[in-house]
Amino acid sequence: MRVTPPITINDTMLTASSVVETPPAAYAGGTTYAAGSTASTGIVGGVITVWKSLAAGNLGHTPASSPSWWLNIGATYMVYDPAHTYALNDTVIDAVNHLVYESQLASNTGQPLATGTAWRKVGTTNKYAAFDQLRNTQVVAPVDIVQSITLVGRASTIAVIGIDARTITITQTVGGVQKYSVTVNLSKRKSFSWSQYYLAPFTSRTSVQFFDLPPYRNSTITVTASKPTGQRGVGGIIIGNAIYIGEAQVDANDDHLNFSTIDRDTFGNLELSPKRSVPKVDLQIWFDKKYTAQIRAVRELLNGRPAVWSGLDDFTLDYFDAVFVYGPHKEFSLNLRDFSYGVITLQVEEM
Repeated sequence: MRVTPPITINDTMLTASSVVETPPAAYAGGTTYAAGSTASTGIVGGVITVWKSLAAGNLGHTPASSPSWWLNIGATYMVYDPAHTYALNDTVIDAVNHLVYESQLASNTGQPLATGTAWRKVGTTNKYAAFDQLRNTQVVAPVDIVQSITLVGRASTIAVIGIDARTITITQTVGGVQKYSVTVNLSKRKSFSWSQYYLAPFTSRTSVQFFDLPPYRNSTITVTASKPTGQRGVGGIIIGNAIYIGEAQVDANDDHLNFSTIDRDTFGNLELSPKRSVPKVDLQIWFDKKYTAQIRAVRELLNGRPAVWSGLDDFTLDYFDAVFVYGPHKEFSLNLRDFSYGVITLQVEEM
């Protein structure tokens, strides 16, 4: 069993990203765009689509109707302008704090975003959604997602969770020299009959973790989520230093907190209201007594804080996802059962 307290990733550490946060200037039909130039389409207060020019000499080709000239690289919202008058439910971004807000008023002018009742905080901007500590809020894009994080200290492990992609590639460079690279095909389709082999839908892994990052200082780690077509998504990128706390024992319990409601009226009619469920896991972990001080220090460090809890090191194993969770612990008790070893009772709930 390994636990990984995450390194907090801020805007100075996210040194490169293919995901757009601040939209470029609006598309202008009279402008000639070079290859790689960007432009946006949309209305203030609504979704803004960002396009990249595919060729030089791009003049007079409307992005939405010219797929040979323009590539849709994602969507965002306009940056908040206190001089603009916003309508009810208009959406803007705070590009400094990387947050999205929705207007709660009609004729909303000059009202501060973070205080008062004029604006409701929706969440993190799309570009930073992989660093908000929530698996179910993804960074999404219609093209491959590439995000580079430059560390100050050292890290030994990286977990990528909430993945919607065909492959994940992780590279590490130091001073421009590549020190580490791994690419994983996320397909995990298994067939138990001929009909399943030919007709069953394809499934993919949604979580991976690697424990073999070279512990260089000042390295840059790049995560690329790729898929031939369709929307790509990454729920979380968690980097840190894994701490061994013992061996997970058989008889683990994989469960979830179900927030759906099931009600019946006086006639017995059923009303279902499906909502999100939150994974949780219960584990017994054997540990050598020499790790007691380290384990107690980890417990104190993670008091009220999330971490990656990995019951298995190999993400290709069938039980990996069942004993892999990112969240705070609800129980972390040590039974000093024997003169030479003890047993941890661990319960963790997903963020």
